[in-house]
Amino acid sequence: MKKTYWWRIAILFIGIIMLVYGYAVVNNKKLGLCKNENGKEICILHYNSYIDSVMFFSLAVILISLILFFITDKIFLKWLCFAVIWILLSIFLIAITPERHAFFNMDPDKETVSIWMGLLFIILSLIQIIWQSWKERKK
Repeated sequence: MKKTYWWRIAILFIGIIMLVYGYAVVNNKKLGLCKNENGKEICILHYNSYIDSVMFFSLAVILISLILFFITDKIFLKWLCFAVIWILLSIFLIAITPERHAFFNMDPDKETVSIWMGLLFIILSLIQIIWQSWKERKK
């Protein structure tokens, strides 16, 4: 077993937890997480503008984490450094983006930024993994 398998399992697990949390927040009522007290609905989890971003990015993390089980430790550690930087950059960009954009204004909202950052994360991760694997086999 490779040394970094626990990290790979942890990354997959974190992605799944983020997705399940987002699903639970979006479906509070269906899951019975809300109750009525004095005519007012009170929910355990509250939806905010970051929930969609978390869900979109968790899908990207889950997809890439499945591929990580088939690469060497050396390639994984290089990818992990890239992923940490990318996730920090994504958090920053999503945080500074406005919640909603005007119809005629072309400024993106948090959801759009999270979708693009997730897609770019998948594409750039795959390119890096393929490139590093190719370089390693060439040696």
